[in-house]
Amino acid sequence: MGTVYLLWGSTYIAMDVALRTIPPMLLMAVRFAIAGGVLYAWAIRRGDRHQDRPTLRHWWHTTLTGGLMLVGGTGLIGLAMVTLGAGTAALLSATVPVWLALFARIAFHDRLPMMAWVGLALGLVGVGVIVDPSGGHLGGMVLTILGAMAWAGGSLRSRVSPAPARPLVAASMEMLGASVLFLVLAVVLGEPARLDLAALDLATVASVIYLITAGSLVAFTAYRWLLSNAATSLVSTHAYVNPVVAVVLAWALLGERLEGRALVAAAIILVSVMLVVWARPHEPVPAQATSGGDVFAGTPRWRRAGRHLVRIPSRTRNLVRRPGDGRPPRRPRTQEWAPATSHHTGRAGRWR
Repeated sequence: MGTVYLLWGSTYIAMDVALRTIPPMLLMAVRFAIAGGVLYAWAIRRGDRHQDRPTLRHWWHTTLTGGLMLVGGTGLIGLAMVTLGAGTAALLSATVPVWLALFARIAFHDRLPMMAWVGLALGLVGVGVIVDPSGGHLGGMVLTILGAMAWAGGSLRSRVSPAPARPLVAASMEMLGASVLFLVLAVVLGEPARLDLAALDLATVASVIYLITAGSLVAFTAYRWLLSNAATSLVSTHAYVNPVVAVVLAWALLGERLEGRALVAAAIILVSVMLVVWARPHEPVPAQATSGGDVFAGTPRWRRAGRHLVRIPSRTRNLVRRPGDGRPPRRPRTQEWAPATSHHTGRAGRWR
């Protein structure tokens, strides 16, 4: 838990430093291409290698999920951090559990306790307090909120989209697919031409390496281990500890200052996240929005989603149901020898 608290909380600081020299889309493309490639090479050789082989269909859907989570989530947060401080971005990104609970109520008809509804209301109030239209950086704040919403929506999509059952394999495929989309966006926006290699210093290179190793590999792997070996209610506490770690590190390392308005909003948002997490103790909170990991990837998500998809009309459910679910197994075609039925025909037996 200490690893998850510290490393994911510090990813905002590393992104802030790296974005001072490297354009955001190009930074994400390099980061997730390396992290996804390393994780895929390590995870593909473990677990059920024969019954759980990635297919073209898996690659297509994991790329879509990675595009929503990473390009829409982490990418928008990265764009916002060009003008927004790391502490403020971390606080607004902390609303992911709030949007997750709201979207789950809409898409999967999850029943939310009263505590969760209170948390949702407080979260919206906190966002309204910190987003000051008359102040600066309004565009960055809006982008961060949209990124948190995209991350929550992508996490929900991963529940019903086809993907390998091995979580680390699915997460690495999402990173690799998203890295291609990031590269396309970087080329369209002309970021390679704006990259000044001579301006890259030791702090920038160290930040990129830190994001790849600590943020996308070490902390995510630790989080996956915790989900299998610790109570979900304990593991989900990262949702309101990571922003505190990010704010403290931004103050100590980057010299950022939080005004009274931001402090009040921070308290409201953290209380709202705590209420939402406590109200749903068995629901894992998605990985930190700057990590690139997807905690919903894996076989158990089908059982969770199936309980809610029953309420969807059958024709609509067929669009999101895993192929073959609820259908009798197809009889395999085999060859057998059929001897001649008559001794007078003189014909030999045939294969059928």
